[in-house]
Amino acid sequence: MKHVLEFDSIELSYETRSILSGIYMKCEAGEVIGVLGRNGSGKSSMMKIVFGSLKGSHQSIRINGESLPPNHLRKKLIGYLPQDHILPSFISIRKAIRLFGINEEEIVLDFPEVKNFLRFTPKQLSGGYQRIVEALLILKSRAPFCILDEPFSGLMPVHIEKMKEIIVKEKSGKGIIITDHMYRHVISITDRLYVLTNGMTYPVRGEEDLVNRGYVK
Repeated sequence: MKHVLEFDSIELSYETRSILSGIYMKCEAGEVIGVLGRNGSGKSSMMKIVFGSLKGSHQSIRINGESLPPNHLRKKLIGYLPQDHILPSFISIRKAIRLFGINEEEIVLDFPEVKNFLRFTPKQLSGGYQRIVEALLILKSRAPFCILDEPFSGLMPVHIEKMKEIIVKEKSGKGIIITDHMYRHVISITDRLYVLTNGMTYPVRGEEDLVNRGYVK
């Protein structure tokens, strides 16, 4: 059975300001869904609500038609790469890989450079390499869906291209939702695309839609 993640009716407000009000998205295993939006549009907030680390005033989130379980159980169903670092600074990269239940060889096979710093702790890595490791841990997790918030942040161009290859490869076994301000990289690997503006998501069928929705000039 192909797993399907759907969420809608997500609402979020801060004091009198409405952030999210008309959200609908669907992601199936085997596809990459892109989400674009200007800074402050609510992309990260939406992703946190879907993952369960933020509670909206209203939300409906389902996998295969069933409501998601309590937040602490969602990690088995949804892997989430936030903009902030996710690894404790004091454990080695090798130990982090084991804690995620991932075979070390899987990581090294896709990104051989990781082998050079398996004994290092995250604080010993550059920001770019730390981002690479964290993204790989989420992509290689056993969760049927993963959400990537700015996975290309701090990466060198050659590493961005490699990360895009890995994302496309990993979609064969899961559904992936991605957002990044480097929107052309997002567009190049997505099967379907949404833009979030004025608290609502709109499907994008071409770059003209991005212009009409005010995302690009």
